[in-house]
Amino acid sequence: MTTTANGTDSLPPSSASGEIYAGVRVRYVERAFPQRFFGARIRGPLTDALARADVCHIHGVWNVPEWWASYLARAAGVPYVMSPRGMLQPKGMQRGRWRKAAAYALLERRNLNRAALLHATSEQEADDLRALGLDAPIAVVPNGVDLGDARAASGGYRGRLGIPADAFLILFLGRMHRIKRLDLLVDAFALLRATYPGAHLVLAGHDEQRLVPNLLRRLSAHAGHVHALDTLEGADKWALLKDADVMVQCSDSESFGLAVVEALAAGVPVVVTRTCPWSEIEARECGFWVEQTVPAIADALRTLAGDPARRARMGGHAAAFARAQYSWDAIAPVMARLYADLA
Repeated sequence: MTTTANGTDSLPPSSASGEIYAGVRVRYVERAFPQRFFGARIRGPLTDALARADVCHIHGVWNVPEWWASYLARAAGVPYVMSPRGMLQPKGMQRGRWRKAAAYALLERRNLNRAALLHATSEQEADDLRALGLDAPIAVVPNGVDLGDARAASGGYRGRLGIPADAFLILFLGRMHRIKRLDLLVDAFALLRATYPGAHLVLAGHDEQRLVPNLLRRLSAHAGHVHALDTLEGADKWALLKDADVMVQCSDSESFGLAVVEALAAGVPVVVTRTCPWSEIEARECGFWVEQTVPAIADALRTLAGDPARRARMGGHAAAFARAQYSWDAIAPVMARLYADLA
């Protein structure tokens, strides 16, 4: 069950019986006040659904559906799992901190404490939850990717952008928000171009805070080598990933970072800063885990640009790591066992 919120737009609401999406019955509930917190006419539909449920899994905090779901699940005696999705990490708590402090004291702490299980997607996120002193047990289960999509992809996106086949291609994939620190990436790209003038940078994702115009101005001296795209899905996303030589993530804070896993699954080395929970990247020789500075990011990119053989080895390690750790075939049974234990 979810709301009709879809970015700045709204999806059509479902009938009471819901509809089928990717083989799963989904109910889209009409939005209502306060829309800023994903308000929706959800109490009645949730009450009906919980009457048939053995377990309720709630995704995210700081929103009306979560508040109703946790309250109604307790009232119905249904155990519930909460996945904060990085929203309780220290950096995330700083944004709108006074509102969040009030909401945490009034609602969220109780909702989290009374959960049957808290779900973290990385050990770093689990540590952040433990630091809050909550009573509920915590399970670490990563997000997964559909490896079939990754294996089926064949590239071909360079031609659409006019990028030469032999150019070193750097990719950022994800929503464009200040917390993603794209300013560090574009400055590192500018440094790299001093040594590798044929390099190209692709920024792909929803420009949530209208950052792209300023980023392009910062790289005005590199026009023709910088490409900004809106959100890509499905075959287009995988084609672009297959064409990349490296994917970069340098966020101030990440609970997981699905784009990293997608890059790994596509056999693409990654450069990730130490502000993200990816120490395994270096341990598994899938890329570099570096300080969150422009020189450190630029040095890692320079190393990969100058050593195609090493890039290829890292790409092979990345694909193997994704198969072992992040396929749904590996992850789904873990979550299924947790649900069964609660039920």
